[in-house]
Formats: sequence, structure tokens, C-alpha cells
Amino acid sequence: MAENIVKVDISFQSLLQAISSLDIAEKHQLWELLEAELFPDDEDSTEDIAEIQAARADYEAGDYMTFDEYKAKRAERSA
Repeated sequence: MAENIVKVDISFQSLLQAISSLDIAEKHQLWELLEAELFPDDEDSTEDIAEIQAARADYEAGDYMTFDEYKAKRAERSA
């Protein structure tokens, strides 16, 4: 099947406005597409990709620690 390509001339400002109107899931899809376009030669293993996806899911769920929280916990352990 032949691939159809459409090129559209859109201003960068219009593109930014369109991106800002996307929901979070669509922005993640865009992020993944841009990563693939920008870094095509990166050969992440399936394990690396799974770890990255798990870390992103944890972050979205609020399951993370800030650096300041980490330092405070580390200081508590040292005391």
C-alpha cells in the first residue's frame, strides 16, 4: 500500500498553541514521536524502555521523592 504524505505549512506559534491544547496522553504520544525522530539511532533495549515507562508511570502517579526530601531522609539516617 502506498504511503500518503501531507505537508502543511503552519506557523510555529500556531503549532505551540495546538500542542498546549492537547491532553496529557496526547502530549506523551507527541513526546514519544519526537524522541523517535530526534534520536533514531538510540538503541535502547526493551528492558531500558520498560524501566523508563515504569518511571514515567510512577511520576504521573505522584510516586516519587524530590531531591530535598531525599537529602532530608539521608540526613535523618546519618543522625
